[in-house]
Amino acid sequence: MAVPDSLTGWREFVTHRNVEPERLSTDQIMALPPEDQESYNESRFAWIGADVVINTKDIAAVTDQVRVLRARLAAKRSTAGRTLAISGRAGVGKSTIAMLLGKKHEAAVRKKSGLPAGDLTVAPVVYLVVPPGCTPKMLMSAVARWIGLPVRRGWDAPTITDHVIAVLRDLKTSMIIVDEVHNLKTNKSAGADAASTLKSFTERLDAAVIFCGIDLLDSDLLAGEMGRQIRARTKIYDLQVYGYNSAASREAWVELVAGMEALLPLSAHIPGTLTTENMAAYLWNRTGGSIGSLRNLLGDAAIEAILSRAERITRAGLDTVILDQEAVRGQAQIPPAAKTDAQRRRGAV
Repeated sequence: MAVPDSLTGWREFVTHRNVEPERLSTDQIMALPPEDQESYNESRFAWIGADVVINTKDIAAVTDQVRVLRARLAAKRSTAGRTLAISGRAGVGKSTIAMLLGKKHEAAVRKKSGLPAGDLTVAPVVYLVVPPGCTPKMLMSAVARWIGLPVRRGWDAPTITDHVIAVLRDLKTSMIIVDEVHNLKTNKSAGADAASTLKSFTERLDAAVIFCGIDLLDSDLLAGEMGRQIRARTKIYDLQVYGYNSAASREAWVELVAGMEALLPLSAHIPGTLTTENMAAYLWNRTGGSIGSLRNLLGDAAIEAILSRAERITRAGLDTVILDQEAVRGQAQIPPAAKTDAQRRRGAV
């Protein structure tokens, strides 16, 4: 599914359920008529590309932080509430975790209120992606568009904010997720003004606020006077790539690989193939410990295995997959002695 860029899109995301295809043997697949084989393969491609979330230590830790954040909302207060920021480099799962939290929050609110998913009288969650070069009016106009509120010509940022606040209170919004927040550069005038508007906007709602962004600890978001104000009220959870230099980190990595391997809808793949000591190390070297890069590597290899009718993932097949640049960046941080022969042949440094 595309990133939910409207309340309608968010509701589709919340109600969407990924359907795991039936696990057929190779003989059963080959016995299908050609059109049925094509349909079955398309269902497998859809499953491989779906946002199926594997529970990790980071999801558990961030979920606990959100519980604390929501518990604080029960208190009557006249000062600014706390904000949680999920930081990390690209590909470590920031947006995936935030959207999962939003999905769980919406389900919990609807269950508590007895409102079905199709009920349009509430919108427990707002999911906003901050555009580059954002100004206060651009920011609040984006929120207005997300909830379907027409913005009249001549409205300035404060006016738009007032109307947005009124609508969100009627919709009982109790969680605001602000993604790509690193696009707010508080060391520049427009960015600082937009950040100030965002701060004021979130403070006027009794809602848990979650920021997501790339390397926020080193970003311009936390620079300048406005940056200091944001730091004073924000807890930052910094997502890290998986390590491989200790028994505990290797165990965590192997557990992640095993979870992803179990999701592969391949008829001839033998479970445990990817979690042997050599293969686990190879996968870590290829991806630099990035969960996103690992998902892409295994997904592309699985699709190729289906198209070639091999129906299993092999080292040779994995070697042919072209990785994203974040994975290449991760490889650059691996000591040369730890790299695989395939990496050396490709010139990874």
